[in-house]
Amino acid sequence: MEIKELVFEPITVLYNTVDDEALRKGRKTVWGDLTPGREGLERAEQDQLPYTFTVFIQSKDGKVIDSLAGRVGRMGGVPVDRFSQLEVRAAVDAFLVGAGTLRADRTIGVPFEKELIERRKREKGNIAPLNVFFSASGDFPEDAAVFRQPDVEVAVFVMERAAARVEQLKRLTPDVTVVSDESPLRDTWRELWRRGVVSVGFEGGPTLLSHALQDRLVHELLLTHSPLILGGTGPGITSIGEPLQGVRTEPLFLGFHEPSRLLFERSRVIYE
Repeated sequence: MEIKELVFEPITVLYNTVDDEALRKGRKTVWGDLTPGREGLERAEQDQLPYTFTVFIQSKDGKVIDSLAGRVGRMGGVPVDRFSQLEVRAAVDAFLVGAGTLRADRTIGVPFEKELIERRKREKGNIAPLNVFFSASGDFPEDAAVFRQPDVEVAVFVMERAAARVEQLKRLTPDVTVVSDESPLRDTWRELWRRGVVSVGFEGGPTLLSHALQDRLVHELLLTHSPLILGGTGPGITSIGEPLQGVRTEPLFLGFHEPSRLLFERSRVIYE
């Protein structure tokens, strides 16, 4: 798969509590340093769960799915937003997406932009992030490029209801894990922690995010605000129909990319 170089103008810092030299000096970065700090690492160790950054893009009227496209649609395709996704993938030990997201974005999960590859090598050595795909039913797009890359490590997690498909899924990757129907996401995060994964980048649909927030798995929310008003029936960042109790966010960083009119918000998730 040929990937063109991603080029964008620096973003304007509007609000920043992140002690990050790259952000202070306006270097080519959207989120800044995504290494969990001491407090984050202590929390991960206490919970025995990886520190998790969740990535989303949202329209002006709060939609994360474009009803006309069945995915991000008109909001997507802006180089600076794509760079922001890849920046997370370059920083974490594992990048986890739902099967629906994989169907919409069939690129491999490694940071294939040259600058990000070099950044990862400096910070983590010559080890690519683990690509993790989650599905309740085990319905993954078998033609996704990631399953045809022998040098990319891939792990698949499915719920007990899909246990009968394990042997079929092992044709995509030998690393297939069945987690309980009762607490599938928490079991997935626990297994990743057991494997030595300390940080996770998470990109899934609204239902998956809702369950992750319910299970208190998300530590930071990395949200791109699009200026588009989409209308339609697309959901917001949560969509399970049940109220979330005791969940709020605390802003860490706000940046504006003037050419695209995109606003980038990094927030810590607080569970009360």
